[in-house]
Amino acid sequence: MSRKPFYADLADLPEDERIAVIGKQAEGGAKVSFIVEDDAKADRYLSKLLTQFKVVVTERGAGPVQGTVYVKVGPA
Repeated sequence: MSRKPFYADLADLPEDERIAVIGKQAEGGAKVSFIVEDDAKADRYLSKLLTQFKVVVTERGAGPVQGTVYVKVGPA
């Protein structure tokens, strides 16, 4: 059974809480995409995600708005 796509705007949460939501969902089996402002922020998120959760990066590329980066993570 596949999961129904879900969207959540996490912008109002502190960064570490956003990362925890992403990591818990991905570790639990979801494929989770997030968009950040630049490569440095994507690298920072990934550093935290990969050390705190059992997840892998499945995609990374230019985001939908110029200057943004999207990353997709899933269960390891």
